Amino acid sequence: MVHFETVADEYDAARPSYPPGVYDALGTLTGLLVVDVGAGTGIATRQLLARGAVVVAVDAGREVLSRATAHTPELMAAVADGAVLPIRDGAVDVICSAQAWHWLEESRRSLEARRVLRDGGRWAGWWSHARADGEVWFDSYWSVIERACPGTDRGQRNTDWGRTMADSGVFDVDDRVVVPWIRDIAVDDWLVDLASHSYVARLTVADRAKVLAEVRTVVDEQFPDGAMAVRYETWLWVAHAT
Repeated sequence: MVHFETVADEYDAARPSYPPGVYDALGTLTGLLVVDVGAGTGIATRQLLARGAVVVAVDAGREVLSRATAHTPELMAAVADGAVLPIRDGAVDVICSAQAWHWLEESRRSLEARRVLRDGGRWAGWWSHARADGEVWFDSYWSVIERACPGTDRGQRNTDWGRTMADSGVFDVDDRVVVPWIRDIAVDDWLVDLASHSYVARLTVADRAKVLAEVRTVVDEQFPDGAMAVRYETWLWVAHAT
């Protein structure tokens, strides 16, 4: 998570919100106590609040969480490890984790979520990824990323996070929900967004500049007017505490 502390401004400026279908799939949230684990700059937090939830934002990164509280001054927020929550047993209706669950300690995260959830409470985790596979520019874009960022590959987008929750033995997991959408974004903002991703943020300054320049060449060729329309999907899993 430390990598996001160095790119908090980029994260806040260019990361996308999540499509309404995600929250529609969660049903009525009005009045429910929701803990947003890995809240970051508060993207999902603000959307959960707009749906009437009572939200506590939790993130290990003080810098990114400060952006969330700047957007929502009255926000209840805690700088904490999402796998060691400062919350009493059985107090929470819903645990949400948007684009963040994979950062938590695997051996503790599911059991900790179950600890703080009431009986019958729910865990919901979702991830948004560009899914323009098959388009020449997008395949070229990913080739740049895979070549420049060791340990990162496009196949990681396909992780079955629902299986990891089911394997914990303390949750029943619903079928995956897939929400397709189109992201309209300027090329400049796409590059700011890319700079906020951990696999780019952890590069040296020189290597980061090089990969961003290579990506700009790819996207400028495809979108010469500077306006991108990119196919995305958000994958959502909902698990019920047993």
